[in-house]
Amino acid sequence: MKLGKLILGLCLALCATVVHAETWPSRPIHWIVPYPPGGGTDLMARVIGVHLEKLLGQSVVIDNKPGGSTVVGTAALTHAEPDGYTVGMVFDSLAINPVLGLQTPYNPKTDIAPVIKLATVPLVFVANTAQVPMKTLPEVVAYSKSHPQWFTFGSLGPGSPHEIGFLWFKHLSGMDALVVPYRGVAPALQAVVAGQIKGMFIGVAVADGYIKKGILHTLAVTSSKRLASAPDVPTIAELGYPDYDYSTFYGLAAPKGTPPQIVERLNQAINQVLKMPDVKERLGTTGAVLAGGTSQEFGAFLAANFGKFQKIMALSAVKAN
Repeated sequence: MKLGKLILGLCLALCATVVHAETWPSRPIHWIVPYPPGGGTDLMARVIGVHLEKLLGQSVVIDNKPGGSTVVGTAALTHAEPDGYTVGMVFDSLAINPVLGLQTPYNPKTDIAPVIKLATVPLVFVANTAQVPMKTLPEVVAYSKSHPQWFTFGSLGPGSPHEIGFLWFKHLSGMDALVVPYRGVAPALQAVVAGQIKGMFIGVAVADGYIKKGILHTLAVTSSKRLASAPDVPTIAELGYPDYDYSTFYGLAAPKGTPPQIVERLNQAINQVLKMPDVKERLGTTGAVLAGGTSQEFGAFLAANFGKFQKIMALSAVKAN
């Protein structure tokens, strides 16, 4: 008798989940962005959200929850009801924070349901033209070795993807450099532009205006392939470091336990949005390379990313504050 009631209860719960998934969405969807308004991540969420509203027939509300190296926003995501009405953007910090030993009120490996990889964002190694007259990366590396701490690198802080990418290259190349921390992209970039420091890793779209004016020049691209917007700039890999392939990423996730039918519908809708010409054009200006794919592929990517960052950060001796 008890077994029969248990089976009946399970069947009813399953039926309720199926019905819920079939009627979803019936109210607005909240999209958490763990950064302040106005940045590239915020722009991506808003551009995709506008088109997603049309496909799903419900409003997409962008909810900015900055703080704690994305921990505040990710905590809000993982603690939300797994009903398909809360999703959130995830980044490299999902893998970086645990390696740094940062305590989080969630398990980054198990407390999210991967939805889709939105984009990758290759970085470029820029230098102040007046301060760094060498035009190639090998020249800069060679000069730095004979002039210790001549090269000053602008970091966005210990554990930031930009710093980790550079420290990995520094390890591989033996480049001698002094890393100078700043509170964000804007102050670091302004320091490079003003010649207070020599260079930094940055998204190409952010530095493009200074590159066109000749204030900055680009030494290399961090991704495995050259950028369509800068085809003459070599990759770090092709300059003698074949194992080097480094890009940041933007992804979308839902809370653990979100019905797979809802995850699949979200995935399919966003894949449609990412293929729209106006979306490609608008987000292309940010330097992002739009991705897409299945939720399973994104889950596999995230799993591999944990291992990748453990290896890179161990080699690079990256430490938290």
